[in-house]
Amino acid sequence: MNKPDDPNHTNPTTQGVSIAPSAAQSEASTLGKMLRDGSLRHDAPQSLRERLRDELAHAERHASPAADEANGTPASPPPEVKPDARPPKAGKPDKRPEAAWGLSLAPWLFGGAGGAILGGLAVAMALLVARPPAPPQDTPEAQTTTGLQPQEIVASHVRALLSQHPIDVISTDQHTVKPWFNGRIDYAPPVIDLSAKGFPLEGGRLDYVGGRTVAVLVYRTDKHPIDLYVFPARDKGAAAPTITGADGYAIARWRRGGMTYWAITDAEASHLRVFVEALQAAT
Repeated sequence: MNKPDDPNHTNPTTQGVSIAPSAAQSEASTLGKMLRDGSLRHDAPQSLRERLRDELAHAERHASPAADEANGTPASPPPEVKPDARPPKAGKPDKRPEAAWGLSLAPWLFGGAGGAILGGLAVAMALLVARPPAPPQDTPEAQTTTGLQPQEIVASHVRALLSQHPIDVISTDQHTVKPWFNGRIDYAPPVIDLSAKGFPLEGGRLDYVGGRTVAVLVYRTDKHPIDLYVFPARDKGAAAPTITGADGYAIARWRRGGMTYWAITDAEASHLRVFVEALQAAT
């Protein structure tokens, strides 16, 4: 009987059968051989190599003076970089380490990013220069001088009409309405009784317009309420009444006695004009 380690011993299951290497093993062997002999390497075109060297030299020339100035040392001219005019030999890999390629490409890549940033800034500056100037906005001081914007008065008037309490102090007596504002605002609004002129006083309330709390006196003509906004004017000079319309409302504004007045109603503009004239005659 032959021993298991007998060189003459033949496995009956494999006797007469030759085992050939698989296709995968053959391909792996071929690929490994190509990797070792460098036949898979593809050299960059000579024009690309020269362009990279030129840009590297340009980046070094610009970077060296800035680094010398930061260190307080005079700048020295960079060494002249001469591109290698000899074409690389086919089939032989470049002996330069991979790290050297990374260092040579870094200034070129960062230089390209810097150029893109500078280009974007230039475009942004051009857009800003070409952009037409924005129209001047009214400052709070200007709004206080001219009163308010009509849209804000309209919004305040409509908001009061829609609320359940459009009047904070309900009274037809001017000596009841005027003291009610004491301690609630920092000025005393003039309260005039115009019932003899057909505009009875109904009361008053506080509202917030133009960035401050203001007094609002509520009058009535027939079944139409008239809201009279009164607050101190920054410009103490008098201004004649002007009557305009906005969103179906008649609006009047003027300055008198150091106060700014706004009056708004859904009645006819002629009724509002009579109201303003009666109020000015009483003050």
